[in-house]
Amino acid sequence: MDHNSSTVEERADFTARVLLCADVMKARGSVSEYLRIETCNRAELYLMFSGVDVGREAAAELSSSGSRTFFDYEAVRHLLRVLLGLESMAKGESHIVSQVKSAYDSADNCGRVLHRLFQRAIGIAASVRTRYHPGREPSVSYLAVSHYVKNVGGAKGKPVIVVGLGTVGHETAYILLRMGMRVFVTNRSLREPDKKISDAEFVPWDIWKERAASCGAVFLCTSADAPILSASGADAMPDTWVFDLGSPHQSERRNAGVRITLDEMNEISREKMEEYGKSLAVLEDEADRSSSALLAEISVLTDDTWKQLALARAHALIKEKASQYAKKTGTDKDELEKFALSVMKVFLHPLVSASAPHGFRAWRILSGEDAEK
Repeated sequence: MDHNSSTVEERADFTARVLLCADVMKARGSVSEYLRIETCNRAELYLMFSGVDVGREAAAELSSSGSRTFFDYEAVRHLLRVLLGLESMAKGESHIVSQVKSAYDSADNCGRVLHRLFQRAIGIAASVRTRYHPGREPSVSYLAVSHYVKNVGGAKGKPVIVVGLGTVGHETAYILLRMGMRVFVTNRSLREPDKKISDAEFVPWDIWKERAASCGAVFLCTSADAPILSASGADAMPDTWVFDLGSPHQSERRNAGVRITLDEMNEISREKMEEYGKSLAVLEDEADRSSSALLAEISVLTDDTWKQLALARAHALIKEKASQYAKKTGTDKDELEKFALSVMKVFLHPLVSASAPHGFRAWRILSGEDAEK
């Protein structure tokens, strides 16, 4: 679920619900591994199911209005497109890469398949971006500042204030300074501003609202769980534009003055990014081609996993039966095991020596994971 089909509130509700569902599914065995990605503009869950039918049922259970579901190639393709910024509000941006890496580094429900998928996807996306990205990379901060400058006149107007000094806050302040504006910055905790924004004037957290009243715009860039600017607080400064760049919303709906949230920024970005998006055509094509190769790589990995389980199961059965038969007949147990192993190799030769069309399914059945239908 992302900005293309949902609002900030819908994504927040979706995140809370699907995470609980994922834990339940893992506990009952229908999901073997999963990873969550949550940013200002997206809430996604990548899952490895115990079977195709289980996956279809689970997807129906997890889906919500505005959500999208992808399987196999489409899921791999979507991940690569996310990493390349092709699914971002500011199309082609690279901030999403660090956000995905952070989600992956902190994930504790990844297994062998998702580990391999994300490690390879991050590497492939980096190579594709280096080779094919046209440059002139946009961002939500840039789009917001550009919209403000276009409508108000930027440096000719009043000073502005940036609330929150995380990644988005630092970038917003930097762009505003580059535009020639007088910039105030504030942060709830004591945090040293980046050297790139050393020309910004720091304002103590407990007085930022008073300072904002004399500013032309306030850019809310925190990650607070609840609004830090009330409706009455915003209404008290009707001439001050409010850019709410947080998720969940950092401000309440105001009755007077301009308030632009990420939902409104989505509409603004579609207009501004239309022409730039055309320069990403090669990146789009490479994402499609790379997805096929990555899926094949992950499929081979998965085949090998079930193959090893199947062979281990076969060896255990041979040892058990050879021991039982040797006791009954007085035959040498080791010789019986050798004979049985040679028969097994002949029987499994077509699967071992080539990639049969239904090899993956066959290995799962032989491993005891799936019952033959």
